[in-house]
Formats: sequence, C-alpha cells, structure tokens
Amino acid sequence: MSETPHEPEQPEAADAARPAADAEQAAETPRLPESLTFRITPVALLAVLAVVVCATPVAATAGGPALLLYLVPLGLLVWILRTRTTVSPERVTVRTMFGGTRFTWDDVRALRLDEKRWIRAVLASGNEVALSAVRVRDLPRLSAMSGGRLPDPNAQE
Repeated sequence: MSETPHEPEQPEAADAARPAADAEQAAETPRLPESLTFRITPVALLAVLAVVVCATPVAATAGGPALLLYLVPLGLLVWILRTRTTVSPERVTVRTMFGGTRFTWDDVRALRLDEKRWIRAVLASGNEVALSAVRVRDLPRLSAMSGGRLPDPNAQE
C-alpha cells in the first residue's frame, strides 16, 4: 500500500477565503466612534463678538458700572463653550451651563421631540432631560450609538 500525496482539501480553501469575506463585511458595516459630541455651533461665537463690539462704546463712555455690560458676552461665551451632549455606546452625558447629568442608555425609556426641534430623553424614573445641542436631524446617529436600544427613524420608512 503506497500512500499518495493529498491535494489540499476544500475546507482549507474556504478558510483562506473567509478573511476576505470578513474584511468585505467589515467594510460594509461602519465602525462606531467611541463617542459623539453634540455642541452649539462655533459660529455662535460671532454673536459674542458682536455683543462685545456693541457694548464697548457704552462701557467706554459711561464709566465704571457700565463695564458690567461685558458680563453679558462673557456669559454667552461660557454657555456656548460648555453646553454639550456626549453619547457613547454605554452612556449619555449632558453638560449645561451650571451642571450636568449622566445616565445609561438602559435608563432611557423614550425620546420626546420638543416644539423647537430639540430632543428630550424620558428616563425610566419619569424625569425628562433636555439633550443639549441635539437636534431632530441627529436621531439616526443617536440610534446608532445606542446600540439598537432606540429605533432608527430612517429604518422605519
């Protein structure tokens, strides 16, 4: 009985093709970033500059107490730079001018659309949290970051 050399079996060929198929599937499925941050547009800083320019003649001619007018653009600046919502696959962090809230996606029972096109998260406790700087057009990205806990409104069409 002589042994003849084997030809490569089909499963090995299939194993060689599998990484290519996995690579194609990975290319089709976009990877989620670690987090998304929604902020007030930096263009709003131009409004702060405009308020400073308009307050300067009044503050320069009226003297000491009129310098308090510069508190208005300073407050606007802090509000624009601080206000944001950061979402990750695990949690949502909302920062406002004077505080913030943090909760997990499992705590979110629903989203409520505000009349001004803003979004509020309705939590399991019944509390509502305004998602600062998140607009209705951002719902598909929120859905993707929630890992399927929130339905994608575009998929339901």
